[in-house]
Amino acid sequence: MSEFLTTKEVADLLRIKERKVYDLASRGEIPCVKATGKLLFPRNEINHWMQHKGMAFDGQPSRPQIILGSHDPVFEWAIGASGSGLASMLNGSIDGLKRYQAREGIICGIHLENTTAPGWNTEILGGYLEQSASILMHWAKRDRGLIIKPGSGITGFESIHGKRFVRRQAEAGAQQVFETHLHKHQLSMDDLDCVREARTETEAALAIVEDQADVTFGLRCFASRYHLQFIPVCVEYFDLIIDRYAYFEPNVQKLIRFASTEQFLTEAARYEGYDISELGMIRMNGAP
Repeated sequence: MSEFLTTKEVADLLRIKERKVYDLASRGEIPCVKATGKLLFPRNEINHWMQHKGMAFDGQPSRPQIILGSHDPVFEWAIGASGSGLASMLNGSIDGLKRYQAREGIICGIHLENTTAPGWNTEILGGYLEQSASILMHWAKRDRGLIIKPGSGITGFESIHGKRFVRRQAEAGAQQVFETHLHKHQLSMDDLDCVREARTETEAALAIVEDQADVTFGLRCFASRYHLQFIPVCVEYFDLIIDRYAYFEPNVQKLIRFASTEQFLTEAARYEGYDISELGMIRMNGAP
């Protein structure tokens, strides 16, 4: 890999036209050198410039190196195991999206079902990405459904009325999706005996294991791991909104590259109903 970037490579990196790169260079606003009549851009200095100049290229305040949004067990593990050095504040898809839009982080994990057409995450982001220098990158497809205590007599939504239920926080994508399906069965949260609120997928499943409740709305992988019953409801897309400039920074690239290693693939294979065959696919691209 060359230690220098060409004008075209910088333009592609920043999603701007080459003429704009020349303008920045002529005004001394971007690190560059001139050699044999060509402009060359030191790769390390460009990365440092994007990360530390104090303002993002679009004129907005730069984002802190924090991952926001929904909890995913494999993603959470990868953040640490990759040695990316990124911090995380995982408090649900809705909370994360609001914080990301307020520029409180560089990545946000979401799994929010579209309301007017089949699919996940694209409707809620459509208008925002038209104005945002962000991308939507796929991470995994996950089997989600009812995790049930064996012997509880629950066979589906029609038999959860009055049962002890572990809900997720209101900001969680899982809770949003659950209430949508609950409504389709002409039920509401008032029809359930909500005994506690869990902040993560792991916590929700363990509440069933510990006999605190009869049912929760969770991931197949935890039902399988803890020998609980599982009734599938949907296959959801867990995607990452990533700031386009942060995407090229070393810590984010380290996390993404780690997702192709044998260590990562071995860990992901432990999670039943967890499909990473399209990990890294760019599903939506925001404004240049």
